[in-house]
Amino acid sequence: MRWYTLLALSLLSGLLLASGWYGFPYFMFLAWLPMLRLSDELLAKGGRNAFGRGLIYSYPGFLLWNALTTYWICYTTVPGGIFASVANAFLMSLVFALWHSCRKQVEQRWMHPIMFIALWISFEYLHLNWDLTWPWLNLGNAMSTIPRLVQWYSITGALGGTFWILAINFILYESFYHERTYHTRSKGQLVAFLVWIIPIVISFIVAQHYTGKIDKSQPVKAVVVQPNTEVWTEQYKMSNYQEAERILEVAKPYIDRSTNLVVCPESSIAHSVSLAALQAHEFPAQPFLYGGFNLLDSAIAENPNLNFILGLSTYDIFDHKATVTAQEIDPAHYVDMYNTAVCYNRNHYDGHYHKSRLVPGVEAMPFPKVFGFLSNLLIELGGANTSLAKDSAQRVFTIDVNGKPVKMCTAICYESIYGELVGHFVRNGAQVLTVITNDSWWSDSPGHKQHFDMARLRAVENRRYILRAANGGYSGVIDPVGNVLQKTQYQDRTAFLATIYAQDKLTFYAKYGDIIAWAAIPVAAFGILYSLILCIIGIFKKSKSR
Repeated sequence: MRWYTLLALSLLSGLLLASGWYGFPYFMFLAWLPMLRLSDELLAKGGRNAFGRGLIYSYPGFLLWNALTTYWICYTTVPGGIFASVANAFLMSLVFALWHSCRKQVEQRWMHPIMFIALWISFEYLHLNWDLTWPWLNLGNAMSTIPRLVQWYSITGALGGTFWILAINFILYESFYHERTYHTRSKGQLVAFLVWIIPIVISFIVAQHYTGKIDKSQPVKAVVVQPNTEVWTEQYKMSNYQEAERILEVAKPYIDRSTNLVVCPESSIAHSVSLAALQAHEFPAQPFLYGGFNLLDSAIAENPNLNFILGLSTYDIFDHKATVTAQEIDPAHYVDMYNTAVCYNRNHYDGHYHKSRLVPGVEAMPFPKVFGFLSNLLIELGGANTSLAKDSAQRVFTIDVNGKPVKMCTAICYESIYGELVGHFVRNGAQVLTVITNDSWWSDSPGHKQHFDMARLRAVENRRYILRAANGGYSGVIDPVGNVLQKTQYQDRTAFLATIYAQDKLTFYAKYGDIIAWAAIPVAAFGILYSLILCIIGIFKKSKSR
């Protein structure tokens, strides 16, 4: 094949992969076929530098996938959006090139799909856990618009979807390109169909069965608030008092003495407040910053059963550099800034959780012990342009619901795409999940739509109701099967009332997390080591024959 045909194969894969995030997830089961063909053609051409050729030819396809799917990051920062696509595509190409060079050494064809699937899952797991974390394009997330087809995520999590997608692609590829007879090709295609259809049938049966088995013994009456505060022109110009006023303005029509909970978005009270003052309920005489809490106190006095989940910006002051992220504000004082969710009720402050998965380049400088001196280069989206501090655990809040304790958690912003992290909340006792976010930075782009749908996977994985409050949309309610029960329109200033139910049972995934990754990592390591040994043996034989 000529170079432009190879390039076309790469770009076709990128286009098919991107379609999975635009409402066409079924294309994911074909999306890798052109890329696998590319690898075969490059090996057939020969040449010494298999790694370099795999990197160069796969990169355009991965770049197209990233650019088409996450271009909306540029609504907040053009350099950041370009860097995210360019860098993530490069990482993906490294994985593909590593596999491509390994398969050149390994003659056993049956090992090739095992090696690739193990490598790719290991890469996705790394993306869930390191400082340059960006798991938005993990393959299993493409199923977020059709959660009824992946009810088995309650066992495997989204990495199980990655395995499923890749396995079907490899089975189809082998049947199309490597089987020489009609009989063997048909057999391979039948196997691919069965691997595709059996999980879907099981999912439909499980969804139907589980819907009728949802525990409804502990209802929670909740109001979800979507204040639609314009992030560029209003949010950081309004006072905290005005922002609290807006929250209550849209929420009050739905609040009565039977209401248990009001869920407000991330940074719904945007200007930083002292965490110590909040905990002590002893506010400085600064109405601009703290006056809004008096409004909340008044609402709670009228409705004593009310609990607010609030997204705040908070800070702690130290007399020494207590943490890596603490910034010096004068010779005797250091400050840590947080993106915080607080439970606020008749006890006033009743617990907090600081966001622990921070956005690289916006909320945190990756690898702060190495690059901490560059923290002042962070992109500022209204708040402080310094690395935020993060929590050490996924903390839950306990609220009183009609005399019974109900435990809730809050995933902040894109924490809702981290399956294992949300599972930690559930293992810590969360019976109801809330997601608070401010997706308005991305305007009315695919970003906020994709983000909403990914929360549906977290509901399935953990079999929990989700209350999702976004500043500008979409806000909504998702049931434990992933069905959307209520959903707002984008850029509506609104609130709505919902009754959801606390759930107690732990799923397999909530208990054990991404065990698929723990199986994939040693397999990937063995494949790389085995390929390296074969390469060394080959070099030794060549040198000996000279």
